[in-house]
This record gives sequence, C-alpha cells and structure tokens, in this order.
Amino acid sequence: MTVRSIRRPLVTIGLIAAGATLAFAPSASANAPLRAAALTDGAPLTAVALQGTGKIDANGAAVFVPVTLTCSQPTQVDLTVKVAQAIGESVRTGTTTRKVPCDATTQKVRIAVTATELPFAPGVAFGVVTGNSCDALCNSITDEHRFDLAL
Repeated sequence: MTVRSIRRPLVTIGLIAAGATLAFAPSASANAPLRAAALTDGAPLTAVALQGTGKIDANGAAVFVPVTLTCSQPTQVDLTVKVAQAIGESVRTGTTTRKVPCDATTQKVRIAVTATELPFAPGVAFGVVTGNSCDALCNSITDEHRFDLAL
C-alpha cells in the first residue's frame, strides 16, 4: 500500500462526515425562534451556569460545585452536575442529580458530587451542569466547560 492509496479513502470519509454534519446540524436561524419562545412563553428557568472553583472535600471523595440559577418565577429545578478530571492515564468522574428550589431571582447553590472510583485532586476538571424545569412549560438549559478544583 502506498500513502496515496491510503490518503484517498481517508479524504473521502472526511468529506462525507463533514457533509453529514452540515446536513444534520440545525441552522442558527432555526434555533433562535425556539429559544426566544421558551423565554417569552413563561418558561421558568432562564439560565444555568457552572461558575467559580469547585472545592474538594473528604480527601477527594467529593467536590462541591458552584452553580448559578436564574428563574423568571418560583419553580423546582432538577440539576444534574457531572465532573470529569484526567490525572495521568486515569479519569476521575462523578455525577449528582438534585432537586433545587429556585425563586424569581439569580441564586448560587453548591452541589456535592461524589467521586465514582478514584478521588478528585486539585487541578483542572471539566464540568457539565443541566437544569430542567417543568411548570406550565418544560425547558432544559446546559452549561459545560473546564473549571478548577481546589482544597
């Protein structure tokens, strides 16, 4: 086999994958009316954000993750917080789901996430927080990005 005979199928597969991604990806203009409708039609949950630094507790068995919620009216929010941290060749993970009351303001909550197998350690982690609320309307908001864990 030559480099040319290997390269051609790889380029073809890449072009097919890129075309499929574009074909199935919703356009920004298609999403904008849905988001605007959710906010104006009385959806109670308007924002969820992972903010600040997570605090490690119990020798790494748990981490307290700071989350900010904004609601347009009082509601109950189902929060799911996932944390993943790579250290060397191992990945430390944890997930927690908790029901949190949200009043008609912006508020900060700390959600405890317990480590699944290996303990968390100070350093960089990746977090995903999803808030779901169902009153008159159901809506779901997700925030995901890297954040720091500290003692």
